[in-house]
Amino acid sequence: MSADTLEQADNENSKQSPERKKRELANALVEALARGPAAHTDKPEQSAQQPSSAGSSEGARLMRVLALGFVLRLFILTFSSDFVSKHLSTRVELGTPVTSYNRLVEGLHLAAQGISPFDGGLFHQSPLLLILFRAPFGWLPQLFSDVLFVAADVSVALMLAKIAAKKITLPSFAARPLVPGETAFYCLPSAVAMLYLFNPLTLATCLARSTIVFSHLATVCALYFGIGGQINTAVALVAVATHLSLYPAVLIAPLSLMASGLPGRSEAGPQPSSLATGAVLPLLKFVVFFVAIHALFVLLYGFKYFSATVEFTLQVADLQPNVGLFWYFFIEIFDEFRQFFIAVFQLTALAFTVPISWRFRKDPLFGS
Repeated sequence: MSADTLEQADNENSKQSPERKKRELANALVEALARGPAAHTDKPEQSAQQPSSAGSSEGARLMRVLALGFVLRLFILTFSSDFVSKHLSTRVELGTPVTSYNRLVEGLHLAAQGISPFDGGLFHQSPLLLILFRAPFGWLPQLFSDVLFVAADVSVALMLAKIAAKKITLPSFAARPLVPGETAFYCLPSAVAMLYLFNPLTLATCLARSTIVFSHLATVCALYFGIGGQINTAVALVAVATHLSLYPAVLIAPLSLMASGLPGRSEAGPQPSSLATGAVLPLLKFVVFFVAIHALFVLLYGFKYFSATVEFTLQVADLQPNVGLFWYFFIEIFDEFRQFFIAVFQLTALAFTVPISWRFRKDPLFGS
């Protein structure tokens, strides 16, 4: 073998070794997150054990971030409850008629009296939340309800961190083109969790006890199981998230691309033929799950449930000010044009779903 050939092989190995090390570190991070923060007692004797040690260190760092976020939220809710109730719970930036904790409490009061919570005209949330909070509200102190909100919010951060760790191992991440001279960049799972947990808006939303955190949890869990190949679980969670807040239904498009099984395996991404077989089935399953959930609660509460939840959201029945634009626009518009613009506004959310998902078909997680 000539000297030029040996030099060329050495150059190729030197170029591949950083990427190989990053892949090993990524796999170690995923394994560490799956095992938990258990530390290794034996010192690594070989360089091959360094990625595993780094993964354990990152897992321990993530657990510390999650614990700090949990303690901070619970401390504020426990020792500053008056501040939270006076200054956060009623803020329109943090709650809407379909996520307000005060309206959830009203629904729990009506249910405790044997009255349908959808008869009062104030409760517009999922009956799943009534089931979840029935025991803490009826027999346990307020602390247990606070723990549910905090645990859900911290779980969102944990799932985001797991998504960040798993994304590094996806074929689409390794195969993406890089600008000459650019180095691959990825965000540590602990940094992702920290950015979520200590974001002032997400922190205030949790402290205000907005029920949107449960929709967020179902959404990020669906994405995590989707990129992991557990499409049935992901579709069921999207149906639950849609049941809670309706608009996560748009995630069924990127999940359908994940279900096709081809993103990252070919440069062109999913092909139309694969979508016809592998991606339409998740859509049908989503429809079945979604209809089954609503049919069950219609049988329990009657059609008042449907009109107080899904129809209430679609018709923009409550024009209480919030951070959105719907309330302001429909206050100003004439009544004869209301139904037309309701259709336009609601379809706008769906109009971009398929084009954006198809544009990023090689990386459905980014498209979602």
